[in-house]
Amino acid sequence: MQKLSSQDAGFLKIESAHCPFHVAGLMILKLPANAPGNFLRQLANKCGRLNELWPEFSRKLHDPVDLSAAAWVPADDYRPEHHVLHYSLPAPGRMEDLLSLVTRAHERPLNRSRPLWEIHIIEGLSGDKFALYCKVHHALVDGVGAMKMLQTLLRSSPDERIDYGDSHPPIERHDSGHSLLHGLGDLGRGLQKQYKALPELSRLLAHMGVDALQGKQDVMRLPFTAPRSIFNTELDSTRAIMVCDLPLGTVRKIARQAGGSINDVLLAVCGGALRQYLLSQDALPKASLVAGMPVSLKSAGEGAGNKLSYIIAPFFTDERDDWRRLKRVIKVTRGAKQELGKVSTTAAEDYYALLMAPTVLLTITGNATLVRPAINAIFSNVPGSREKLYLEGAELQVLYPLSIVTDAMGLNITVVSHANKLCFAMISCPTGLPGIANLDKLFKESFRALRDAARDV
Repeated sequence: MQKLSSQDAGFLKIESAHCPFHVAGLMILKLPANAPGNFLRQLANKCGRLNELWPEFSRKLHDPVDLSAAAWVPADDYRPEHHVLHYSLPAPGRMEDLLSLVTRAHERPLNRSRPLWEIHIIEGLSGDKFALYCKVHHALVDGVGAMKMLQTLLRSSPDERIDYGDSHPPIERHDSGHSLLHGLGDLGRGLQKQYKALPELSRLLAHMGVDALQGKQDVMRLPFTAPRSIFNTELDSTRAIMVCDLPLGTVRKIARQAGGSINDVLLAVCGGALRQYLLSQDALPKASLVAGMPVSLKSAGEGAGNKLSYIIAPFFTDERDDWRRLKRVIKVTRGAKQELGKVSTTAAEDYYALLMAPTVLLTITGNATLVRPAINAIFSNVPGSREKLYLEGAELQVLYPLSIVTDAMGLNITVVSHANKLCFAMISCPTGLPGIANLDKLFKESFRALRDAARDV
């Protein structure tokens, strides 16, 4: 038996029927021109052998019910058909039908009596395309690790194939604050680690507190100062998945023109879309919604390794002007990076976990909605491949990352770059959010409005 870390066991303990803790990815690929008629059946058979590549896929919980001493054991009853599902969309293979099917699959918790992963192969998309929906429990692999698993399957050449003779080491865990939800898994260790950085954190928080007392708006925010919104309520088990693509080249051009980053442009686009949605529901708070997002603080010239932290930044949903919204976003993120860049790597990486301790406790006890939100939504921009990628010769068209929402944090926006595209995936609970399925259209409208505003500057 291999004992689970307290963090990984925590993900299982916090999970409920209405808040599953799996991460997932939706890939859309184009069949090779010379694909045989049984191409997808062969792919399904190969996916059923993924446990040969990764030891994580060949283990299950020793006792799915009693997690007091949670441990992994070999899954000697492993059956591929329990983990690889293959089906077809009805003609004409619309994207709406695919998202409906994937949404239902994303709502369902993984079966704890089996290895905690699934791959769904979905054929029948128009244009000779098919989809792969892959999900894995956060206790088994975190979001970054799951993305690396997918990238391991993909190749830069259409002639390369999955090689089961390759040796794949266990996927590395990422415990340095990549995910807001990491704090939920191991509160005790996080607080102990924070103790050494307390003097630096105290100075940082004091500065942020002074900004808040002075009523400054274009600054990094403290947690639990976000306005209440319709996104920050108790969830049920239903989910809504919205996806869209933006052109990477145009976004990069806007960023250069404004003197900011690609991440700044995307955050401003999010702000415009959320503003329009909340206005349509007569539910726009006077104060701006705020995002919790991971950022890299590593500057040119620094050595190997990452310097990561979290920024709580406004979406500026209270700003009508699209160009001004972007400039305000740039001001906040630039100032936040400078502020966090002054402290040690340990303090910069871990201050957010310390600040989120109340959220952890409230989530565990089921009282997360009783206080003002720590943040209104999670926003994350994950770098992807600049090159075309292939799976068994099938070209990857888009890759959408599907993450986790919880009570009081019912909107998750994640972006992955692939080739010349930025692939947006938005996850929410639609109960109490009429028209949320149109959020993808609002994102495209917000992008076009910002693009037009940039042309007029």
